[in-house]
Amino acid sequence: MADLTKKVSIKYSEKNRYSNFGPCLRKVHIDGFRGINKIDLTLDFPITAISGLNGAGKSTLGQLAICGYKKPSTATEYKRQYIKDFFPISPADPKPISDDAKVIFHYETDDYKKTQEVTISRANSAWSGYKRQPERHCYYVGFTVYIPKVERRDLSVYGGSALEFTEKREIDKEVIKKMARIIGHKYDDVTFQGVSHKEKISEIGIASRLGYSYSENNMGFGEGRILYTIDKLETSPEQSLFILEEPETSLHESAQHEFAKYLIDVCDRRHHQIILSTHSSVILNALPPDARKLITRDANGVELRNKISACHIRAILSSGHVRNLDICVEDIFAKILLTEAIRTKRKDILKAIAIHDIGDKDAVREAVHVLNKTGKKSVAVRDADVGPDIKNHLLSFPGTQPPEIEVFTHETVSAAIKDKYGIDINWILDRDDISDHHKIAKHIAQEAETEEEVIRSFAIEKYIGEISTEFDNLIHQIQKYL
Repeated sequence: MADLTKKVSIKYSEKNRYSNFGPCLRKVHIDGFRGINKIDLTLDFPITAISGLNGAGKSTLGQLAICGYKKPSTATEYKRQYIKDFFPISPADPKPISDDAKVIFHYETDDYKKTQEVTISRANSAWSGYKRQPERHCYYVGFTVYIPKVERRDLSVYGGSALEFTEKREIDKEVIKKMARIIGHKYDDVTFQGVSHKEKISEIGIASRLGYSYSENNMGFGEGRILYTIDKLETSPEQSLFILEEPETSLHESAQHEFAKYLIDVCDRRHHQIILSTHSSVILNALPPDARKLITRDANGVELRNKISACHIRAILSSGHVRNLDICVEDIFAKILLTEAIRTKRKDILKAIAIHDIGDKDAVREAVHVLNKTGKKSVAVRDADVGPDIKNHLLSFPGTQPPEIEVFTHETVSAAIKDKYGIDINWILDRDDISDHHKIAKHIAQEAETEEEVIRSFAIEKYIGEISTEFDNLIHQIQKYL
């Protein structure tokens, strides 16, 4: 999975993007739609997953993006989308669009240093600029695109026994395997069967497994929608644009994870560009940071954040029902150190907080900014060498160096490890020339013939036992946020 993601990222790099993905979107500037003003949606990976609370504007971004292309001259049964299709004006919605609203599309060209810019703006009641857009097949997979046939009373339902079979459309065996991997069970076969009734024609998916077959009329919504979506992704022209609305709907978590992996695979093979809205932390976690966006809306307007981790988004979408306070730290070592320090001083508040290992200092700062902006109480505890910034809810561990160095070079910890494991820490650091403090525990564990977690926990316990009073101020500051 990591190798495929890296492969796709290389294909999508700015220098290689046009040759692989054609005139795909690099950026969409949106101004004046449903309260979204002067927002840049950058598409940094062929898949862009946009998350946020209901009403934040996820669908608006996707709807505007799909209006970015002309109908291909070779297309016959194809209808392009226009802005007016998604933003109807009526007495119920008199002004979803501002008078000076505009969208600026930035398309890739054969010169990666220069994009093609097309502005769509409104003169009086008519929109102008569409004629300059490049051609591309675009598909919008919303909630009404796939409705189970039994719910919309398709002719395959009301026709009943009077149905006649017409031409059958086979599905490639490899595609069937991909669908099976997502849903979680093996199919013997999957086909699309043409049907007719009183001169009306349709098509119905039929799956075979475990010795029996069944059609879409007897499929669950999740299975049927996956069949429809994968068929579209596999049979549409290459380099198409897809907008997917919450594809996790009716999918169990394993299916969500496998579907995200499939999207990376199909982008690698067929060079589609995909924009999806989602509330699924599973899907977000399966995608690389470049693919993840978070949209937030408050009294000050709408903001779009890039490279947000799945755990940030989960905390936001839970609206405080997970824990009373989110504490962001850089890595797992800092998480364990802070947890055990709090356990020693104020064990009772552990159930009121959630500590997240986020990434580097920039990721920690960004996480706290986003969480607080959405009304979720949060604070960061950064490494001592970075220091605090109380105004922006950024606290700091005691000491002057990263926690790993503070812990393992403390004389009590060094003596305890030498006594138990017969290891001279200073010699190990010098011998292995360890410049990355994140690797200290790993090297000591290898020398001690034990697991890294064992060494880490042992050292932290000794360290806290020796300097616990130095955490008093930090824990007091955390308590104030509670």
